[in-house]
Amino acid sequence: MTTETLSPPELNTMRIEIYGEIGTLTLDRPKALNAMSPEMIGEMTVAFAWLADRAPLRALIVTGEGRAFSSGGDVTWFRKGVESDEYDLPADVRRGAETLHQAIVDFQRIPYPVIAAVNGVAAGAGFSLALNCDLRMASADALFVVAYGRIGASPDGGMTYLLPRIVSPARARRILLEDPMMSAEQAADEGLVDYVVPADRLAEEARAKAEELAAKAPHYVRMSKLLIGQSLDNSLTEQLQIERHGIADSMATEDLRA
Repeated sequence: MTTETLSPPELNTMRIEIYGEIGTLTLDRPKALNAMSPEMIGEMTVAFAWLADRAPLRALIVTGEGRAFSSGGDVTWFRKGVESDEYDLPADVRRGAETLHQAIVDFQRIPYPVIAAVNGVAAGAGFSLALNCDLRMASADALFVVAYGRIGASPDGGMTYLLPRIVSPARARRILLEDPMMSAEQAADEGLVDYVVPADRLAEEARAKAEELAAKAPHYVRMSKLLIGQSLDNSLTEQLQIERHGIADSMATEDLRA
């Protein structure tokens, strides 16, 4: 593997930092509450593919710069279409959602643990991004809000796929329809957050959890994520076949033989 392959891509709206085997992806548009602009969404396709295929990591922390994790889609993206009949807003949003969703597909291919360190508001597509992570650790000051219902838009970013798998279809339906603004503790009560920590300890606690998970055998982690991800769509026979090959392949790994 070349040095170039190991180097994170250069990005304008996000930062990827590597410390040993732990990486941090920071959404970096703090003045806009890390809203997902077209540029950020485009850079997600680059960043997430690199993290899935090339990053020399065994755990990743995803967080936001400043006061927010991410406030979701950048409203300035929509405003031009709302204010002008000459602008084809549905077509533009359709293209943007396609780009975001391709990035999410790559994000789900990341073979090592991904921890969302939710430092502030996670709304709309920002909430979806947090749901796409394997674990969610939230600052006591964090807020979670579906937000789409507040502007009359349909959810995206995988929210309607992930939410029912995390909290059950019935609870997901209630959360989407009511569209509440949830504190970190309320989100934890709903099963959406795994750990709530003091705001001044979030980075430290997320790092400690990442180091704990990074110590797990890579094949075990990769197969656990794959098996769980496919389990609800597979028949029992299909799932058992994947388990059969997974445990057989583990016999050849250095971790098992050590």
